[in-house]
Amino acid sequence: MLCSLGAALQVPYTTYACENRRCVPQPRTLTHQASHTSLRLCEMTCGAGNLWPQPTSSAIAATTMAVSVDDVQHSVSFGAGDAVPSHLVRGMQQIFDNALALKATECAFVAVDSVGLVVDAAIASASETLSLETDESYTLRIGNGTAVITAATIYGYRHALVTLTQLIEYDELSHAMHMASSASIIDGPAYRHRGVVLDTSRQYYSVAAIRRLLDGMGATKLNTFHWHFTDTASFPVEIKGEPRLTSYGALHPRQIYTQPAIRELVAYAKARGVRVIPEVDAPSHAGAGWQWGVDAGLGELGVCFGHNPWYDACVEPPCGQLNPFNDHVYDILKTVYSELHGLFDADVFHMGGDEVHLGCWNMTKAVTDHMSSDRSPDAFYHIWGAFQKRARSLVDAHKKIAIWTSDLTNAPYLRSYFEPGNTIVQMWTRSNAGDAAKLTAQGYEVVASYYDAYYLDCGFGNWLRKGDDWCHPYHHWSVLYDLDLVQHVPVSQRRLVLGGEVALWSEEVDEATMDAKIWPRAAAAAERWWTNPRNATTWKDAIDRLRIQRDRLVEMGLQADAIQPHWCRLHPGECTLLP
Repeated sequence: MLCSLGAALQVPYTTYACENRRCVPQPRTLTHQASHTSLRLCEMTCGAGNLWPQPTSSAIAATTMAVSVDDVQHSVSFGAGDAVPSHLVRGMQQIFDNALALKATECAFVAVDSVGLVVDAAIASASETLSLETDESYTLRIGNGTAVITAATIYGYRHALVTLTQLIEYDELSHAMHMASSASIIDGPAYRHRGVVLDTSRQYYSVAAIRRLLDGMGATKLNTFHWHFTDTASFPVEIKGEPRLTSYGALHPRQIYTQPAIRELVAYAKARGVRVIPEVDAPSHAGAGWQWGVDAGLGELGVCFGHNPWYDACVEPPCGQLNPFNDHVYDILKTVYSELHGLFDADVFHMGGDEVHLGCWNMTKAVTDHMSSDRSPDAFYHIWGAFQKRARSLVDAHKKIAIWTSDLTNAPYLRSYFEPGNTIVQMWTRSNAGDAAKLTAQGYEVVASYYDAYYLDCGFGNWLRKGDDWCHPYHHWSVLYDLDLVQHVPVSQRRLVLGGEVALWSEEVDEATMDAKIWPRAAAAAERWWTNPRNATTWKDAIDRLRIQRDRLVEMGLQADAIQPHWCRLHPGECTLLP
C-alpha cells in the first residue's frame, strides 16, 4: 500500500553520495545518477560502515549487488567430534532468515539480475557448550553472492550470521535486496563476558519480555543474561522440592517462572548466543518465600522480613535476610541449588552476597547469642563468611561462583572465604575506585558493573522520597561507550578482567519501560566489550553507527530510546557538536 501510494504521488527519494567517508544527501529528484545510492546502501559501503559492533578487522567493497533472500541456501560442515547440534544450528539459521525477511518489505521484489544467496560455513567444533572458554571468533568472506564463514564453534558461526545480516539491506531505489558485493572480515570479542543483569524480583517480567531482551542481546553480540530472579520482594521461581518458596514468595499465583518456561528461555537464549546465569541472592536480599519456617516447625528461616521502620534493618523495603544459624536454611538452599543446576547449564552460578545489614542480624536472637560468645571486632564478618562458605559447599563444585562486591570482598576477609581460582567478583562500585586492579592483583577474575556507568535505572528520581536517587545522574550512552575496563589495570592482570554487565534494577522499571532503559545504551557497552576500540576511538566515532543499530532494534520490535532526531540519520555528520 505505501509502495503504491509513493509511486502514485511520485514522491522522490533522497539519494546519497559517499564524500570524504560520509554519506551526503543529494537534491531530491525523480531520477538519480548511477553514482548515487539509497541511504542504507550508502551506510553499508561508505566510511566506517554500518556494522555494530565493529569487527576486529574488515574490508568492505564500495559497491553492492542484488540478491534474492526468498530461499537462502545454507550449508554447514563440522569437524570430527561431538554430535552435530542440528536443531540449534537450524534455529540460528531461522533467526537469520527471519531477519532478512523483515527487511524485505512489501515493496521488495526479486531483481532480474539478482543471484540467490548462498551461505557456506565450516565449523571446527559441534559442541553446544557456551561458557567463558568458548571461542566466539569467526571469519566472513563475501563474493559472487556467496558468503563463506569459518568458525571454531557454532557461536562464532552465529555471530557471523549477525554480521552478514547487517551487510544485506533493502534498497528503496531498486525495490530489491542488496548485499555488499565483496567483503573480508576477521572478528572476535575482546572480552569473554558481555552481559545484562535483569531484576525480575521487584517487578515480574513476562517470558515474552525476557525473550525480547534476548533478541536484542543476540543482535548486539552480548553473550550473558544474568538473571537476578530472587530478592526480598519475591521468590518467583518454581522449586518442586520446596513449593512453599513460591507459595509464600510469588507476587501473584500467575507470576511464577515455571521450570518448563525456564528451560524454554535457556534454549531460546542459546540460539541467540547467550548463556543464562541464575542468581539466588543470599544471605541478604532474601525475604518473601522464607517466612513460613516457624509455622512449619522449622524455626526462623528468614529474619527481619517486612520489619518497620525498614531503615533499621535494610537498605530498602521490604527487609529480609536468611538466618545463618538455622540448619534448615541450608537444606532448602541445597534443594534450590540442585534444581537450578538442572535447569541452567551455565558454567557460573551467582550467589549474590552483598548488602548484609548488621542491624537486621542484631535483631536476631540466634545471631546475638553467638556474638555474645565472640567479642572480636570481626564477629559479624565471621558469621557472614561462614554462611558464604557453607552455602558455597552446596553449589556444584564444577561451577565457578560469582559474588557482588561487599565489605566481605575487601581485605582481609576475601581470601578467607572465597577461593581465587573459582570465584568471580562482580564489581558494582565506582569505576574510578580501583577495584579491578586490587582484586585481580589477588588472583580473582572480575566483571564490571560500575554503578556510575552501567546501572541503567539511575537518574530517574528517588522512589522513597522527593529528590535524586542514590546513583544519579542518568548515564548517557557515551559514558558506557568510552569506559575502558582495563585502563588502570596492570597488563599482567588484564586477562582476569572477564568483561562487563549493564544492570537494570526494577524499583522504578517494569516490562513496559524496560526496552528504552536498556537500549541502545546496552548496545554501546556491547561494542566496547566486543571491539574495545583503541587509537583514541570515542563515542564521537560511533554515533552514526549506533543510530543505525538503534533503528535496527526498533525494527526488530524493541522500543529502544532515540539518541537523536531522525533527521540526523538522514543527514549523517550534521548533528554532532564536537568540542
